[in-house]
Amino acid sequence: MPLMDAQEMHADGRRYVLVCRSVDVVERRGYRVEIDIEHDLALFRVDGQVRCVTNVCPHKREARIFDGFVADGTVSCPLHAWRFDLCTGANVTGQAGLRTYDVIERAGRVWVNVPE
Repeated sequence: MPLMDAQEMHADGRRYVLVCRSVDVVERRGYRVEIDIEHDLALFRVDGQVRCVTNVCPHKREARIFDGFVADGTVSCPLHAWRFDLCTGANVTGQAGLRTYDVIERAGRVWVNVPE
């Protein structure tokens, strides 16, 4: 779902965009946010902390990472089974990885750093 009328904040000289409520991101399940045509994101809660990666699998360029199987701090693409570390974006099998985004969780809201 595209994020309309995004709110912004600045922290440490960086721009963050409000993407969802904290309660929307739960353990073992992904949450999808489309900020704009260049930023289709997948959020996950790993050990209590929200992590954000690009939602597009580098294997076949499918935007389905949010719907993958989550276990042990990784997510597996539901279409191709490539597995990615949610903290680093690295592909566990050594192939191309996912881009990661910095996240701030504050006052029940989740903010993601989206470079301009």
